[in-house]
Amino acid sequence: LPIYDPQLTSLRFQCLDYMRGMTIKDDGTWNPTIFNFDTSLTPYGGDLELINHLSIELALPRPHPMTENAMVTHAARLISGSNGAIMEILPEFEYFRDIVFHFKHAVSGATSTPDVEDGYIWLPTDATLHWSVKSISDENKTLQYHVTAFRGHLQEFVDP
Repeated sequence: LPIYDPQLTSLRFQCLDYMRGMTIKDDGTWNPTIFNFDTSLTPYGGDLELINHLSIELALPRPHPMTENAMVTHAARLISGSNGAIMEILPEFEYFRDIVFHFKHAVSGATSTPDVEDGYIWLPTDATLHWSVKSISDENKTLQYHVTAFRGHLQEFVDP
């Protein structure tokens, strides 16, 4: 991999510049982004907006009254797949979510695999992400994603 090739460096810069341009509006405010697993394992901002729009478009039930906490709970269950409504209608949603999670996890610096005995061979099926939701704590009932892979190893990110 030629890391210092000027053409590849220029191409990388153009890609990053394009991505930055997509996240910042002309007036300097941020566009909502989805799947910010590296920032929080609780859905917020763009995730809540996405789920709200998908619920309207796909005629999925929405929480009533629509409080912030109710929307976070609703979004966490839909995105994680514990409420399989979106996965049933849009199976590609699950693949997109997993691809984004794997990419963000790969650049986080966190280890994704547990220590195993010598000679153990990881299979592609071991990398399958298993999603669920859990409360942050006994006191804080806000739901967050609980993602495991590689023999049930919790997939965590390094704190920013």
